[in-house]
Amino acid sequence: MLIAEIIGTVTSTIKVKKIEGTKLKIARTIDPEGKPTGKFFIVEDGVGVGTGEIVLLSDDDVAINRIVGIDQTPIKSAVVAKVEKINIYDLKDQA
Repeated sequence: MLIAEIIGTVTSTIKVKKIEGTKLKIARTIDPEGKPTGKFFIVEDGVGVGTGEIVLLSDDDVAINRIVGIDQTPIKSAVVAKVEKINIYDLKDQA
């Protein structure tokens, strides 16, 4: 899975039948501290997130087929969760 920020939407009035009715968003991957990592994805949004929200993305074809309920979907990345908070623990401090 990847951490990403939703930075926009994609409007497409004509789609292949397998993805008709899906909502497409533009996601930019970020590190756990919120800094952009330079990768962008067009993702299916079945969660209903908005621009500026932090999300978890799946880029696993098999998992996405199960999530969207479509066999052999052309969708390669999908929002699977909205992130409320990220906690980073420095294991060196616990020694």
